Amino acid sequence: MISHSDAIMQILSKNQAATALFLEKVIREVDIGVHNYEMGSPQRLSFDIYVMLCGDSYPQEDEISQVLNYEYLVSSLDETLKLERVSLLETLANRLLDRILEPLSVEGATVVITKLDVLDGDGQLGCSITRMK
Repeated sequence: MISHSDAIMQILSKNQAATALFLEKVIREVDIGVHNYEMGSPQRLSFDIYVMLCGDSYPQEDEISQVLNYEYLVSSLDETLKLERVSLLETLANRLLDRILEPLSVEGATVVITKLDVLDGDGQLGCSITRMK
């Protein structure tokens, strides 16, 4: 498995610059989990999404049409959450990555999903997946 930092280094080894778009600490209530007591009981999940692009994304004009509109991160998350229920964070993260990696300019992405209410304040648990095209 490649890490987010390794993915950026991979892009930089081929190019002079890299751009990362991100969406952090977005909280959604999601029906997820493998245990009977989790089914039908939505849990608070925190989503952090990082998208890597080649280059410095310096637009010729100061117009949104000149860059990848990062609002697609929020819509990608919300559309993915509308799909059928999953049991595993890994499945959800991969579904989200599939959608996030669709734009041609995206070279790679990292999705971090954290279950917020599982360990009663004694740490956090979750899943992080990085994928390159």
